[in-house]
Amino acid sequence: MNEEEIIKLIKSKSQAIAENLLLSTELTETKDQVEKFLDQNLKGDGLLSLRYRKFKLPSKPRTLWSDTSGFPMGGESWIKPYIDFFEQYITEKKIINRLEDEKLWVESRTQGNEQHLLIGDKQSDGQKVHLIFGETGEIRIDKKDQPPAEVFRKVESVLTKSDGSTVKSTLEFFKDKID
Repeated sequence: MNEEEIIKLIKSKSQAIAENLLLSTELTETKDQVEKFLDQNLKGDGLLSLRYRKFKLPSKPRTLWSDTSGFPMGGESWIKPYIDFFEQYITEKKIINRLEDEKLWVESRTQGNEQHLLIGDKQSDGQKVHLIFGETGEIRIDKKDQPPAEVFRKVESVLTKSDGSTVKSTLEFFKDKID
């Protein structure tokens, strides 16, 4: 399963887990799918990978107990660490794309539910424009960086919702004062 499928799985089962409606076998199947994804993706010497490695030590058995009807006892607390590790993986995962031409460089970083767009002039002393696109469609400007009007005059964000409708945000910058 890929991360989108794991997200869908967790979302589809979260309410049933919270209300203890899944049988122990169903809860175990869900945990096994999340655990398999984590085992494949949390490798290396990153802090989250090291925490996960320690969590998985065989000296710390995590037994799921069931009542006589087949429902787990404490099932939510049993599966929660796996879901927490998955959520931390998604939050910490950064996807970076970079484009350049003779004058400018553009870098897009996706982390969690936000996209960061950094634009800089190759001739400048490290100054850059830093725009942040949130999951609600808002466009924010990082106050520590160069005003966007120095590089461009308009930024648009278009979000397409699951029902097909769109939300559009526009940010326009003007160098000259308008009376």
